[in-house]
Amino acid sequence: MHRVLLVDDEVYARKGLRKLIRWEACGFEVAGEANDGDEACTRIEELQPDVVITDIRMPETDGLELIRRTVERDEQVLTMRKQPYFIIVSGYNDFAYAQQAVRYGVQDYILKPIDEIELEGTLRKLAEELNRHKHAEQTRREQEYVRLLDQFIYGESESGTLEQWTELTGTCAGDALAYLLFENNTPHFRVSDNAQEEEPGARNGEKFGRIVQSVLGKMYANRSYLHVKEHGERIGVLLTAEHLHPYSMNLHEVARQMQTCFAEMGHDSVSIYIGKVCYEPLLIGHAYQTALKAISYKFISEKSGIVLYDDMQHEPVQWVHTDHEMEQELLTLMEEQRVEALENAVGEWFNGMRTANYAPVAVTSAIHQLISAVLSILKSAEANVKEIPSFKLILAWQADRGTLAEAKRLLTVFMLDSARKLAEQRQYNHRGAMTKIKHYIEANYSSNISLRSIASEFYMNPVYLGQRFRKVYGVYFNDFLLQLRMEEAKKLLRQTDMRVYEIAERVGFGSSDYFATQFEKKESCSPTEYRNRILDEG
Repeated sequence: MHRVLLVDDEVYARKGLRKLIRWEACGFEVAGEANDGDEACTRIEELQPDVVITDIRMPETDGLELIRRTVERDEQVLTMRKQPYFIIVSGYNDFAYAQQAVRYGVQDYILKPIDEIELEGTLRKLAEELNRHKHAEQTRREQEYVRLLDQFIYGESESGTLEQWTELTGTCAGDALAYLLFENNTPHFRVSDNAQEEEPGARNGEKFGRIVQSVLGKMYANRSYLHVKEHGERIGVLLTAEHLHPYSMNLHEVARQMQTCFAEMGHDSVSIYIGKVCYEPLLIGHAYQTALKAISYKFISEKSGIVLYDDMQHEPVQWVHTDHEMEQELLTLMEEQRVEALENAVGEWFNGMRTANYAPVAVTSAIHQLISAVLSILKSAEANVKEIPSFKLILAWQADRGTLAEAKRLLTVFMLDSARKLAEQRQYNHRGAMTKIKHYIEANYSSNISLRSIASEFYMNPVYLGQRFRKVYGVYFNDFLLQLRMEEAKKLLRQTDMRVYEIAERVGFGSSDYFATQFEKKESCSPTEYRNRILDEG
């Protein structure tokens, strides 16, 4: 609502005007009244009305003198105060008065008795103009605030910046200033068994900056200069003493109240980093830099989600991942398919990083280092990493926008997925190797080959080769080799007149007697009897 001051030496005229006009419908509220021009000057200074409705003829100081004084106030005052619009209500239809009113920029000149429709129409038009001016002024002041704040944050302040800041914000020397960074750690995916799905609206939909703005709006209704500034995926805001006083200057309490507001809006995983409190605008840049440094202590304070640099600056932080033994254990458990032990080991790995106060950058580095080692193992087995559903998700995870609990869930799933993929690939590889071995036997069965010689040819253990061959083809190696040789021998007996010892040598038997013995076991007749039977039937 715009504020209006009523000025008339007749109290009944003022009261009547209050009741006659539908002020709220026109966008106004009556902020006060004055008996004459002198009192009106004082009330204008006190109330800062948007509009003054005044009679012209009043004792002592009349309406025109009131307008002249207000318009011609000292320019320095005018820079600090806004000049109201004036509407003259008079019972005198005097052209000279009207001329003077126009010269002073009076908005309208309305004759008594007042036509409420005419006055309400004037007020509505005036409300629209005031809205445009206020919006433009608010935008200008906000832009100026952002410009000055950027200069302080990035150390680019110029001569006069401090004076402009003080004039714009009304802050006093020695007022507390605190820079806050907000980080949305809401999981952007859901992990369930072996499946991972994007959480709807977690990274899309309403922007985090708007959420922060809404929280600030709930906590600081009608308070000025709470511009939210984007710093990558984090949102920053500068709080002044005006914002801290309602909470007894207790930053912990301010942050806790903010988190309560976030939770009420469905965002219960927001971290708040608070830089070193400063008492000089020129140190705002330092407040921002220390808020950034507070992020290093993120996982030390993960439970509360609130990190004050002043409280944590002396805590030791681990910047480099050095536990390579634990990493090797995780890789071994993955390769050995020891699922339960692997899950427990991942949990211990993260507990170790939390206990050692790893900085977020060190956690991200450690995870990526482990991922790289896993990918190397999978690549050596010729596994297609793109077929692992959790690969992209864990690769995209960053400690500076997630929690250790979230990373633990993701990495556990990735390690288990990788273990399964490695097992599947090994099965595939062994099956492919068996196919090559089978083709080799079929091409060389007539030679003096054996399980041992083939195992040597393919760099395999002969016992393991025999087991794998039987598992894949359902027959022992020697039986398969004997079957190949027998089938070829029968074909030669049917189609050629080669002697039996020649056939035995051709199909890989070193002895014709051994060939004859094995043939008889297989076909229940000797090679010669088999040939004669075929000839007799022909």
